This record gives sequence, C-alpha cells and structure tokens, in this order.
Amino acid sequence: MKHQQVVVDYWNMIKTSFTCLLLAFSGYILIKMVQTIFWLPSYLQKNQKRLEELAAQYSLDLDGDKSVADELKAQLDEAVEGKQPLLAEKSEEDKIYSADTKPKVDAEPKKQK
Repeated sequence: MKHQQVVVDYWNMIKTSFTCLLLAFSGYILIKMVQTIFWLPSYLQKNQKRLEELAAQYSLDLDGDKSVADELKAQLDEAVEGKQPLLAEKSEEDKIYSADTKPKVDAEPKKQK
C-alpha cells in the first residue's frame, strides 16, 4: 500500500463554511418573513383596538361625557377608512407664516413717485 499525503485546502474550507452560514442565515430570514406575514395583521388589529379604547377612556376621563367619546370614535373610524384626514392640514400660507408674522393684506399700497 502506498503512502498518501493529505493536502488541506484552507481557502476551499473557508469558502464552504461561509456559504453554509449564509444559507442558514437566509433560511432564518425567510422563516421570520413568513411568520410576520401571518402574525402582523392580527397584531395591528389588536393594537388599533387598544388605542381606540385608550382614546375613548381618556376622553371619558377628561370630559365625563359619553357623546364626546362616541364622536372621537367616529372620527377615528372615518380616518382609518380613508374618508378624511384626522387632522386638517394647514394651507401653504399658514405653513410659511405664523399668526404674528402674516403680512397685512388690507394695508394701503405705497404711493409711487
């Protein structure tokens, strides 16, 4: 029987190890993404209900009036459905100028020579 010498190829071992680790990491990410697809919608629904209940509770605590809580809940429902924005956006002029720096429109124009 002849004597055989074993040659260790370190570069090939490192490349193979890195490829296996990358494959395992990619599989982990894929599993997490599939889990998120099924988990996220129910989490968002529970969170939305919790926030609506919290808003209604604070409304009742502050005002002590049931109609205000119902009105707030109706506004939230409309905003969620996309019928109207929750907060009215300011006009472009209101964004540029604050209340005390708005130019006066009714002032007389300057006389030209």
